[in-house]
Amino acid sequence: MPFLNRRVWLFLLVDAAILLGFAGSFILLKRAFSSGTTQLSQRILTTPGASFEDSDHEKEAASAPSAERVDTASSDADKTTDTGEAESIDLKRLRSKKLTVVVHKVELGENYWSIATDNNVTINTLLGANPDMPFKASIHQSLNIMNRKGVLHTVQKGEKLAQIAAIYKSDEKILKDENGITWWKGLKEGDVLFIPDVKPIHMVKEWRDYFGNRGFFGIPFAGWGKGWTSGFGYRTDPITGETKLHKGMDFKAKWGESVYAAAGGRVIFAGVSGGYGNLIQIRHANGYLTYYGHLSKILTKQGHKVRRGELIGKVGATGRVTGPHLHFEIRKNGKAINPLPLI
Repeated sequence: MPFLNRRVWLFLLVDAAILLGFAGSFILLKRAFSSGTTQLSQRILTTPGASFEDSDHEKEAASAPSAERVDTASSDADKTTDTGEAESIDLKRLRSKKLTVVVHKVELGENYWSIATDNNVTINTLLGANPDMPFKASIHQSLNIMNRKGVLHTVQKGEKLAQIAAIYKSDEKILKDENGITWWKGLKEGDVLFIPDVKPIHMVKEWRDYFGNRGFFGIPFAGWGKGWTSGFGYRTDPITGETKLHKGMDFKAKWGESVYAAAGGRVIFAGVSGGYGNLIQIRHANGYLTYYGHLSKILTKQGHKVRRGELIGKVGATGRVTGPHLHFEIRKNGKAINPLPLI
């Protein structure tokens, strides 16, 4: 009997050693697998183009080269990936089969207005497809461009179709038809809906301010009929032949035609100023200034408060000019901006 007891104990000890060996091997295999998975995850997260806050691609986007003609050409809001999709809209979740959306990379010399014109759309349509679109475009920035007027809306948690239709003042039936929504294929969080023929309501603060100020300025003549000979942007200087930034617009006009204040404000300069010749500067609200150059006559005084549409001068050809016209500028916080979208 004691012999049997010793055999039983020996059997149990051998079994225990085998089990401990299996357990140790399992732990080692698990650790090796976990380490390999972690390394693979790290490689995926740091792959250029992945959506990762500190990836090399994000750093490259933030340090994109600047260019004046790209609508001031630098922005820390340029959040794009190698897939070309704007970060705020997941085109893979687009429900509409009737809409075409292409992705455009901003190139040197382009701005939002030129891109909109080239693609037969408006600024509102660009904003409707890119709700996080920064106010200043940058080179290589990705823009979703739709072939129809409207807005792309990402469905949020708990949102109902009736609520979305009400927000955009649209019709629920139109939204269903446009996006293939049925009782068996309803809305899901993250779905992207196309809402036709409406204006965007989601945009960054700078765009809200822009639309709030749009129309604040009128044209400095009695009507639009004058047209212009040279717009804002880089051009070949008509006198020197050099490529330079033209900081305003040159309106066609005859010598002696009346010039009016584009908005109410206070005259801060009225006199001769280098290449501008006879110049008037008016300070307006919200950090805006307007310039009226090459005048033949100045009909206001420094310190005078003027109303929009008030007569302030006459067209001339003073300063650096090749003939009579009005040079008109709008500056925001001291920086020249394109007047055309604001008037």
